[in-house]
Amino acid sequence: MNSKSLAFLKRNHKLFGVLVAAVVAMGTLSTTASSGATPTQLVIADNEPPQTFDPQQAGNSTVNEVVIPLYDVLVDFDSQSKLGPRLAKSWAVSANGKTITIALRKDVKFHDGTGLTSADVKYTLDRIKKINTGVASELAAYSSTTIVDAFNLKLNLSSASAPFLSALSRAYILNSKLVELNAGDDSGQTWLANNEAGSGPYTLKSYTTNQEANFSKFTSYWRGFTKQADNIVIRYIPQSATQRDLLKSGEINLAVDIATADLPSFGKDSKYVVDQRDTMVQLYIFFNTQKGVTKNPKVREAIRLAYDYQSHVKNILAGAGAIAQGPLPTVMNCHAPIKPGKQDLVRAKALLKEAGVSNLKIKMSYLSVIEEMARAGTLLQSALKTIGVNLELQTVTFPEYMSQVSKVATTPDLGMIYAFPSYPDPNAVLSINFDSKNIGGGYNYASYSNPAVDKLVRAAAIESNPAKRCALYVSAQKAIEADFVAINISNPKFVSVHDKKVSGNYYRPAHHNTIDFYSIMMK
Repeated sequence: MNSKSLAFLKRNHKLFGVLVAAVVAMGTLSTTASSGATPTQLVIADNEPPQTFDPQQAGNSTVNEVVIPLYDVLVDFDSQSKLGPRLAKSWAVSANGKTITIALRKDVKFHDGTGLTSADVKYTLDRIKKINTGVASELAAYSSTTIVDAFNLKLNLSSASAPFLSALSRAYILNSKLVELNAGDDSGQTWLANNEAGSGPYTLKSYTTNQEANFSKFTSYWRGFTKQADNIVIRYIPQSATQRDLLKSGEINLAVDIATADLPSFGKDSKYVVDQRDTMVQLYIFFNTQKGVTKNPKVREAIRLAYDYQSHVKNILAGAGAIAQGPLPTVMNCHAPIKPGKQDLVRAKALLKEAGVSNLKIKMSYLSVIEEMARAGTLLQSALKTIGVNLELQTVTFPEYMSQVSKVATTPDLGMIYAFPSYPDPNAVLSINFDSKNIGGGYNYASYSNPAVDKLVRAAAIESNPAKRCALYVSAQKAIEADFVAINISNPKFVSVHDKKVSGNYYRPAHHNTIDFYSIMMK
């Protein structure tokens, strides 16, 4: 669940403290540097800083991006979306699907030198359940952990959960002793907002509020290193034109927010590589289905029919994506055969007349710092004007938007947002974004409640037969589509531009809009 559709945050952060001064000092000394060679540095431009460094919130892609280099997970997906071992060297699921037995690696060290044990896994999962925000919705089936010994444990689930193993890819394992020392009265949330307690390939060297995050190699990392950068800097630059200029001047090596209008010039320049990858991401405009004029399905359908989907893909995405086909991204398993959106202004006007509304005024919250959203907002505003609907655009940050949708009463008429599936399974969209249990505090942005859909997605989550599971998800998609819950706009590609110093397959669909530092090789 999951979203890099986060706007540039403007609230203050404290400077990030270090875990232990000696450890950070060690982390800055790479094997390359200690051998006398010049340390290598990778500079990445991004447009939005994280709201916290607490892995609990890793469903948020800006948080996930800075968490990935600092922490490890039990299992994870590679660039081909194949699930494989990480801290868990092996696992087995019981016949009833309610117990997962895990054997841990024995060579993993946290950044302060403490060794990983079963107690750290138990502490992490118990904390996720206790706090019950962020990634907790994806791990809702978790009940408890039984420690067998220091490196063997059993995860006990409240019910069988087919996607649970996949969801563990967002459960970043904490150094339990370190977090407990700094737990305070909120299970360490305040402390982890400004500190880290991981075992990942990089340590946090420094953070300058809303400007840059600086990472250094953790030389005791259990997977070792080859040609990864010794030091990595993420510079937070909201202006795409500035990113473009800094990339051309050599001040940054990789940018992920270059405007579509600037991509052709980079594509023609042999000094750069324009990388485009298919994603599991979908851009939606969710309606408030329980309040106001958008409670009427005919009004929702009319607004959907007003949008110019073809223009969106052609002009806004410049071909780097496709029109969405229903509530589930087309690349996802179990996708239902639903036709892509198509503009029909005549039918849209007729539906508004049937609904008995005229001179309609509505508001839409959106994250205008994202180019696709900014341009889509204007496109929708223009289209709605032709059918007699006045759309007021309200720009928000992601935290502000989450605050709005935390209550039905404050959920906007329309809200434009990306859905970022946290793992390649239909559950990561159809349950997270459409199950009524996720209204308020979760990612059900439409405040959508349909008992039939709830029943379908919940049954699919515990179904072990793949064919039966898909059939349930297909039925759920058709029911959601029939309720006109959202404008299903696009499946955009992930586009990045980098210089020739950078190589490696650093994009992973299961961690969209993040950069996998460890997979980048430097020349």
